[in-house]
Amino acid sequence: MEAPLLALAVAVLSISTAAPLAKLAGVDGVTAAWWRLLVGSLLTLAAAAARRELPRSRGLLAHSLAAGFLLAAHFALWFQSLRYATVASSTGIVVAYPVIAALAETAAERRRAARRLLAAFLGFTGVAALSTPWAGATPLGAALSLAAAAAAAGYFLIGRRLRVKGATTLEYTSAVYTAAFLASSIYAAALKTTPWSVPRHSIPYLVALGIIPMLGGHTMMNYALAYYPASTVTTAALLEPFGASLLAWLLLGKPPPPAAIPGAALTATGAWLAIQETTTKKTRE
Repeated sequence: MEAPLLALAVAVLSISTAAPLAKLAGVDGVTAAWWRLLVGSLLTLAAAAARRELPRSRGLLAHSLAAGFLLAAHFALWFQSLRYATVASSTGIVVAYPVIAALAETAAERRRAARRLLAAFLGFTGVAALSTPWAGATPLGAALSLAAAAAAAGYFLIGRRLRVKGATTLEYTSAVYTAAFLASSIYAAALKTTPWSVPRHSIPYLVALGIIPMLGGHTMMNYALAYYPASTVTTAALLEPFGASLLAWLLLGKPPPPAAIPGAALTATGAWLAIQETTTKKTRE
């Protein structure tokens, strides 16, 4: 398996742990986002410094600020939605961002639209099945998840642009994660919350949020953005509801509702089609 495809496989497994870990931490969405970004930014900054890949370009820093704001909004909104929706429904809605990314890229490129949109459509059909009221989504939870999806699409589209222009994985991630951490800190201060003040039992889960789904998930996806369109990279994440629901069942004792079974099958089909398109294109080239 080629490195970018392997990175996507690792990413899918890693991001599937985010919702269960946030549930186990038992904190509000802003606090969960703050800790995830704190750990992620510190580790990527340390790695970038060690490899002498700290961002220096003004253009990279400016775009990273925008991407970081969107990433912080994505995490805060999504983690908050988990307080009003089940893991299956919340993750099912939030991974609508591949559809948004596919539409944006198709409008910009005006080519290779059919397979890309078909993959996104099938995946989102599965997402819709996972996002029904009987899956446990309240109107507020659904709205928060959908807003988080829109923010994530913008974040990945900016990342694709910067990676194609030559920004290394560490240059981009260290800049955007740090910008996102600063944005989440400002937001927490505005709400007069103290995200660093959490119960001791929550800290291991919050640190794990910054290591597993952040470094193993988002960083691997940002690596793949140099090779594949944002819609392809994010469509692979449509497998997340399946993995997250399974982990919630194993770790939280909350099995997914029957609607999750056909929904997971459709999301898997959409993700497979997106990856197949990529491998077929690379073979032709």
